[in-house]
Amino acid sequence: MGSQFTSFGFENLLNRHKIDHSYSTLGHPYDHAKIESFHSLLKREMIYQFRFPSIAHLILDVSKYIHWFNDERISVANRKTKVA
Repeated sequence: MGSQFTSFGFENLLNRHKIDHSYSTLGHPYDHAKIESFHSLLKREMIYQFRFPSIAHLILDVSKYIHWFNDERISVANRKTKVA
């Protein structure tokens, strides 16, 4: 696990925003397989494809990607837009 995810400062930031931090069991990354898969797609399909002029642009584009991923992408299984 990266030190940035276990640092005191990071934990304080999460606490200030009332975010619970979830850890995988050491050596068991499949504990969070769905989110790990999503992060992989996000990086492959968006992050590594573009240069972002600022953090604000990155945040906006990631927000748009998440909206598209959750609400607009076509399901491969049935070729229909996902229903909320």
